[in-house]
This record gives sequence, C-alpha cells and structure tokens, in this order.
Amino acid sequence: MPHSSNIPQTNALAPIFVSHGSPMLVARQSTPAFNFLHTELPDHLDGAQAILIVSAHWQAPVATISTAQHQETIHDFYGFPDALYQLHYDVAGAPDLASTIAQKIGAKTDDQRGLDHGAWMPMILARPQADIPVFQLSMIENGSPADHFALGKKLRDLREMGVLVIGSGAMTHNLRALDRNDGPNADAWAEEFCQWMVENTKQHDVDTLLAYRSKAPHARMAHPHDDHLMPFYVALGAADDHYVCKTLHHSIEFGNLAMTALRFYDQETSIKAA
Repeated sequence: MPHSSNIPQTNALAPIFVSHGSPMLVARQSTPAFNFLHTELPDHLDGAQAILIVSAHWQAPVATISTAQHQETIHDFYGFPDALYQLHYDVAGAPDLASTIAQKIGAKTDDQRGLDHGAWMPMILARPQADIPVFQLSMIENGSPADHFALGKKLRDLREMGVLVIGSGAMTHNLRALDRNDGPNADAWAEEFCQWMVENTKQHDVDTLLAYRSKAPHARMAHPHDDHLMPFYVALGAADDHYVCKTLHHSIEFGNLAMTALRFYDQETSIKAA
C-alpha cells in the first residue's frame, strides 16, 4: 500500500493510540471506526519493520514481552457469533528482536503468549496480509497512569530499531452503560471526557492527564476501571517530548464507546501532520 502523502516519512514510526472497540467491530463493516481501521490506519503502518502492541487485555505483575515465533490468535471473549472465533491472524512474531527489547527495558519474556483481540482485531483490519511481525508488551497489573507513562518512555528508542509502538485500548470503556441498540446519539458525558483528554494531550499537560481520575469530567463513568485507558499512557510516554498530537479518528459507538485514535508526531517533522 502506498505511503500516505499526509504522513511525513521521518514520522513513519511515531507512536499511535487506537481504540479497538467491541469484538463485533470486524463484522460491523459500515461503521466509521471500521472504515478508519480498514482504510486509513494501513497507511500509518507503512515503514514499520515490526509492531509492538500494548493491549488493554494483557496485564502481568511486571512488564512482559511476547517472544513467540508464531503469534497465536487468542479469542479472549465470550458469547459472540461463531464466525468471530473462526478468525485467525496468522502473523509471525520477532523473537530475537522482542528479546532484545525486553533486555533493553528490563521486561520479562513469554514465549507462549499470542495476540489477544485488542492486538489482532485492529491488525486483521489494517494489515490483513500479515506481512509485518507483531508482538505484545503487557501492561503492568494494577499500574497507574504514571507507571504506564514511564513504561512508554522506555520505548522511545524503538524507532531506531524500526519498531512501531501502538497502544490499543479505548478512550471510553463502560460496558454497563452501553446502548446495545446502538442509537444515533452519543452520550454527552462521553464526548466531554474525550474532548478533555484530547485537549490536554494537545496542550502537553501531562501532569493533568496523569491525574485524570480526579480531574477529568465524568472519569468514573468513562472508565469504571483503568485498564482500557492505560495503553494511551504507554503511547504518550513513547512520544517525543515535543510531540504534536493529531486526531486520526473519532467516533462513538453504542452511545458512549469512544473509538478515538491519536498519533504523536515529532514536532520538527510534523508540520504536514498537524
């Protein structure tokens, strides 16, 4: 796929945050989020020799990297149509590279772990040819936003190794509040929370972002639990200190499930991206 003219070549490995949504996303082919992941995100993967994904669905006591040669497709969800369990993302890992990164950042390794749906779902849409090695880095069990931001900072040099860092979670994630009928209107609280997150990100107010629990509007509604927002902090930490944040996509499904995607370009090469 040709590289998008809107993405500076020198920023081809700038970290990305995506909201991966419901497992049903792959079947809901008329949604704006599906269209983004399937038709726009692919351009943002060009130039990567390997992709490291931090998914909301893998937590470990300490940061852990998957070093499996073949990345098994993990169907870590229940009660969905059978067709979803037949999907497999047959992609290679990069054991030597993953082991090198683990040693570099002081992480453990797991040579059995595959890709959970927070990792393979966006990839099966964006890169169905599975021609870029993919492996995961776990979140830190019970880790704070500051812990995950610090973890992300350890990943800043990965661009020099040809590795693209992707955080895969959700900008809002409250399963009990979802409108299962998926009506056309988005809940105001979800939009307000997303706007607060994006505005503070673009203003580089990291201290405020790290304290989102006490400072963001509707934080408890947006995230009864922290897990789906922690990949955002890893991606933010992996960004250059003087990043320019661009919103790649924003839509809301099921009333309040925000499908926001952001990219953190280097300041000096981001004029075309801003």
